[in-house]
Amino acid sequence: MDQSQVLDRLREELEIPFFNGKIEEREYTEEEYQKIKSDLVQYFDDYVRNVEN
Repeated sequence: MDQSQVLDRLREELEIPFFNGKIEEREYTEEEYQKIKSDLVQYFDDYVRNVEN
């Protein structure tokens, strides 16, 4: 999948419709997509959720 497909899928699966992350413009495998997704979730847990608590 290409850059725009990855970003569209992240917006849908993570329920963040206005997400506009910067990722390299190239083809991504499913494994690479899952890594990007898990990294974003981890970032949210580590930094955003910590601010809330």
